[in-house]
Amino acid sequence: MSTLLKTDSDFDQDPRRQQELRLRPSADEIYRFVFGPDIDIRRFTNDIILDKQFAIDVQLRLRTGQILLGQEKFLSTVYNKFNSLTIEYLQNANENGDWFKLASQFYFVGYEAPLGFYPWIIADWAAIVLATLKGNIIWHDNANKDGHAQASFKYVNIDDLPDACIIARSSMRNNMGISNSTK
Repeated sequence: MSTLLKTDSDFDQDPRRQQELRLRPSADEIYRFVFGPDIDIRRFTNDIILDKQFAIDVQLRLRTGQILLGQEKFLSTVYNKFNSLTIEYLQNANENGDWFKLASQFYFVGYEAPLGFYPWIIADWAAIVLATLKGNIIWHDNANKDGHAQASFKYVNIDDLPDACIIARSSMRNNMGISNSTK
C-alpha cells in the first residue's frame, strides 16, 4: 500500500522543520521570560487530538501547576518586513486550515533574527477571536506564493492588534528580541 504522506524522517529534513527545531530554544527563552523561569515546556508533534484537531503545538505548565496551550509560528527573516500575525485559512486550497480549528490560549509568532526572534509576539488567542467577532480586528487575505504550498492565509499587522489581545511582545527599541516589553 502506498501513501502520500511524508515519512517522519522526510518531515524532519524539511527546511521549515529544521528552522523550527533550531529556534525552539529561543522561543523557550521568551516563554521563561514572560511566564517565569520555572515553567515546563512540552511540544506536540503529530498528536492526533491536540495537534491535528485543534492546532496546538506547545504546552506550558506554570509554577502553579496550571497549563497554557499554544500555537507557534516561527517565520524566516525574509518575512519580518510584514510584521504580521498570520494564520492558515485554507490548507491545500480546499481544506479548512487553522483559522477554523485553532483552540489555543496563546499564539506565538516570531521572525528569525541573528539572536533568536525579532519581532515576536505572544497573543491572547481567545481575545483575538472575540475582537474579530466584534469587528475590532481587520484581517487581510493572501495566498502562499513560495511555489510548493497551496494554502491561503489571513494576516493582521502586529501593531494593529488591540492591546487587550497582547500578552507580551518584543520591544521596538531593541532588535535582539529578548529585551522586551509586556503589556
